[in-house]
Amino acid sequence: MTDLELTIDGERVQPGDGWIVDWLPEEPRVARLTAPDGTHLLAVVEGSGADWVVTLRGRRVQVTARTWRERVLADAESAAAASGGPVAVTATLPGLVVGVRVAVGDTVAAGAALLTIEAMKMQNEVRAPRDGRVSEVAVTAGEAVATGALLLRLE
Repeated sequence: MTDLELTIDGERVQPGDGWIVDWLPEEPRVARLTAPDGTHLLAVVEGSGADWVVTLRGRRVQVTARTWRERVLADAESAAAASGGPVAVTATLPGLVVGVRVAVGDTVAAGAALLTIEAMKMQNEVRAPRDGRVSEVAVTAGEAVATGALLLRLE
């Protein structure tokens, strides 16, 4: 268990020392938890992947289990969003910029429409990945862009 991070109701927890978990063979979703003093508890475990629900003594508890890699990636994503550092917004597909809705200096909220790219006769809105201020607009309406091309920067 040392390579997993467990959270219960959003709080990080560590497994208790001395506890033993036995899965009941007749009920694959039921575990018998044995405390260090020898007392037993039954728990119903449901879920898959990282998201689980454990029912213990009539209380349903949301549990998240992440591997070390998943934890590092989630922490990096949270830190990047919280840092407020510059963010380069790039094209996720090739196409033609048909409209730019922001200018340098504009303040935008997460999810706000920044510009529109037309690809294969479909218009795709590019939205702000987080709150910020537009520090650079690198494209203009009528300009063709390739995948990965810089569209604008947010600070």
